[in-house]
Amino acid sequence: MESLAEYLGTTRDRLLALTNDKKCGEVIKRARNRIAMIKKQLAFNGKIPAAVLSFDLKNNHGYRDKPEDSEPEGAEQIIIKGRATDWAK
Repeated sequence: MESLAEYLGTTRDRLLALTNDKKCGEVIKRARNRIAMIKKQLAFNGKIPAAVLSFDLKNNHGYRDKPEDSEPEGAEQIIIKGRATDWAK
């Protein structure tokens, strides 16, 4: 995220705030999604540790360990179990 922000001439905080912008928010959300996708593939292929991926997804992409009490009833929950090295096979 920091590299994207630097490339765009802004800060990480400003970039994250712009995700709610009507004009460019969707483009930034798609860019963040693509970055997360690439990082996941790196982790699945053993290029980065799963713990680093987990930390990064929580801090830069809005992922959470568990649903919060404030989530609406019936919110979809995804739980991924296993080892990234096994998924890469």
